[in-house]
Amino acid sequence: MSEYFFKIFGTVQIVQEVSRPTSPTLVNDEVSPTIIDISKPISIVRKSNKRKHGRKNSFYALKQFRKFNKLKQLQQYTPPTSSSFIQIYSKSKSQKLLCLWPLPTITRYTILLSFIISTLNFLGLFDFTCSSPSYVIHRLEITNLFISPFLCLPSIPSILMFGWNVLILGLFEESLTHMLGGTKRFVVVLASILFSVCTIRQCIGYIFSKSTGWAVPSLFFSDSLHECSQGLAPFLFALVVIQSLNIQDKYILMYGNENNQFTIRKVTLQIIMCLVNYAAKNILWWSLTGLLTGFISMIIIQTWLAQDKHWASDEPMSENEKKEEDTVEDLPHEITMGRYRPLPLWRTLQDAIRKGLLIVFTILPVLLICNGHYTKERLVDPNSLNQLSYDRYLFTIVIMTAPRRGNPPFLSRTLDSYIKNWPEHPDPGSLYDRIQTLVYTHFTTHLEYDRAESLFQSSPRGQRYLKWIREEGDTLDQRSHVSKALSLAADNYQSTYIALVEDDFPVCGTKEWRKIESVIYAANIKSPNHCGVFVGTGGSGLFLKPKIAKLASGLLLKYPNLPPDIIIQQCLLGNLYECRECTQTLVTSKTLLMYHIGYNTSTSEDRSYKKNEFQCGWRHPFNGDPNVITL
Repeated sequence: MSEYFFKIFGTVQIVQEVSRPTSPTLVNDEVSPTIIDISKPISIVRKSNKRKHGRKNSFYALKQFRKFNKLKQLQQYTPPTSSSFIQIYSKSKSQKLLCLWPLPTITRYTILLSFIISTLNFLGLFDFTCSSPSYVIHRLEITNLFISPFLCLPSIPSILMFGWNVLILGLFEESLTHMLGGTKRFVVVLASILFSVCTIRQCIGYIFSKSTGWAVPSLFFSDSLHECSQGLAPFLFALVVIQSLNIQDKYILMYGNENNQFTIRKVTLQIIMCLVNYAAKNILWWSLTGLLTGFISMIIIQTWLAQDKHWASDEPMSENEKKEEDTVEDLPHEITMGRYRPLPLWRTLQDAIRKGLLIVFTILPVLLICNGHYTKERLVDPNSLNQLSYDRYLFTIVIMTAPRRGNPPFLSRTLDSYIKNWPEHPDPGSLYDRIQTLVYTHFTTHLEYDRAESLFQSSPRGQRYLKWIREEGDTLDQRSHVSKALSLAADNYQSTYIALVEDDFPVCGTKEWRKIESVIYAANIKSPNHCGVFVGTGGSGLFLKPKIAKLASGLLLKYPNLPPDIIIQQCLLGNLYECRECTQTLVTSKTLLMYHIGYNTSTSEDRSYKKNEFQCGWRHPFNGDPNVITL
């Protein structure tokens, strides 16, 4: 049995097909014949001006010259009845043994550079992490951006994934170096891809987050700004597209005798190997950037190769070949050009673009499926959220209201948008049994307040969830109004969160309310020591811990030169000295889960809004700031 296995696998070899640097100038990768009519005399015409052909003195021309001499001999012995045409084939591909040891040059240097960077990072001499556009745009972490591809964390999964990607890089170097015409050219291409992917990724992150977040919310993708990547994966996706220039090249596994072999296209194997990176985490936006960069690079490389007239071979010549070199002058056009007859540039690029698009649209659906798995929306179960604390109330929502021009029914719409998401008769001790809403005003005369109170006191949900609090007064003082409301809620009710909402900010819908619950639950899992959660804008959608609510109540009176909503936001961000414990703990939603309906009846005389501003699905104003946690 052991002899049998040795006979089969003892001679296992992996062979790769490699294309010459000039092959991209062809319509296809099949062997193309040059047809010569041997019924006519063959002669070599020497031009007096000694004009040299581009392939003169090349190893290719010498071989064709020998074939040409044999053809002259064959002409003398060809029977008249036989075919008068002979086809001379020139193969564009050759086969060579795939050998990754010793490692290819660039792969060796990549491992060395990664080892140095990772070791220095592990020793604490530097603090390198994965890179995302949010860090580059807000903190200008350019160094970390270009270092992260070579960073390997000291963990088994990270080391295994880095080793896997280095293996892929070695395969690309062995394949593309020959196609491009040398290691130096491969270095130029790889360095260009590294710089281009890092640059284009920042542009894509900005366009699909900050640019579209408010202007075109349907094109807003929060992950485009936050997706963090380290390692070689994005650049390998770019090299896959470049490999499409020789899409027919194959790996051949030979074992046993010559008839036992397994063949697979290079691009197929390379695509499968690159997709293994998705087993660790989602890198959709970095992968798309790699594909886009690779497609653009592929077009540039194809143009570069099509214009490249250097046909000389790097293979050493024997003594006989050197003697023949002195004999060869200008060969016939059919011989010197062979199957490498130049094509129009537009036709060459058309074929390259077709192959590149085939690769891109083969990979893209797989990337989207993987992204869908990682980004599938998971809403928290109410029973799980209910276990966060044992306070009497989980949420005490304070809705502040004041008279507005024309007495619009904003308060009624806002209250209805919340309580309709809660059951009429919640089970004792359940999540919704621990929710209450305080409708607070300090105006003696407030028609909309009176109308809403009359409306909801007659409904089961209104009676169950709403408490009406009115203080006498007729002065519009938002700062004092908010300060008293927060102090009242913090001092009189045992609640895990005190939420601050203005009367013109309804919740977007049932699903958005469930998202609010999910964000708060995730905040307690990922940032247990957070000071608050922000799901709206301005002074609405602020879920504060009671300690912070009480602190903010005093800060509103301490900083009279700052608007009330800015004071609370700055406290949650940890930018105020009194709130320094809140630094980098604020949790926000990706988008606005509340929307503004009082754009033309603002209670602040110094502010005006447009009708379509701060609507559902808009990017949260703090989304993208690396100092906050976006969930």
